[in-house]
Amino acid sequence: MDDKALRDEALPANPWPKHVSFITTGSALPAAAMALHALLRENPRRLPVYGGLWAALTTVARRDICARCPYYGEYCSTLFGRITPLMWRRSDKAMTTQGFYWDLILLPAIFLYAAPEVWRRSRRFFAAYMAAWAFYLTIMYRLACRRCPLEACPVPR
Repeated sequence: MDDKALRDEALPANPWPKHVSFITTGSALPAAAMALHALLRENPRRLPVYGGLWAALTTVARRDICARCPYYGEYCSTLFGRITPLMWRRSDKAMTTQGFYWDLILLPAIFLYAAPEVWRRSRRFFAAYMAAWAFYLTIMYRLACRRCPLEACPVPR
């Protein structure tokens, strides 16, 4: 038996019910919509970079995480499990902690890049933006990260 088969046998069946993918992905939308609104109103010239950050998170980062995941093509912690096969072939490369750095760098970058424009909208709007991010991260941790059996992920369970 090859190493990949041994790795796959050691993992439990998919630990995420189908609805988790929709809830976690949907929970990111309020923060993204608020940032988009603030950027459109306050400084639309920043939109291409903001869009590029999201594009990197939703495409390039999926190559190093989702395409290498043993749950590739399945509903998982986000809808990217189902979407990744449309962008990337399954990779035989081992999943590494470094692959997860994409998410750990890009998510804060997305938050921070829009934050000055959100702040300019109003202090209340900024508080709501912070709450939206807190909501998203809480949902991700409680529904997705705590169930995840992938040892390469640096997020503590």
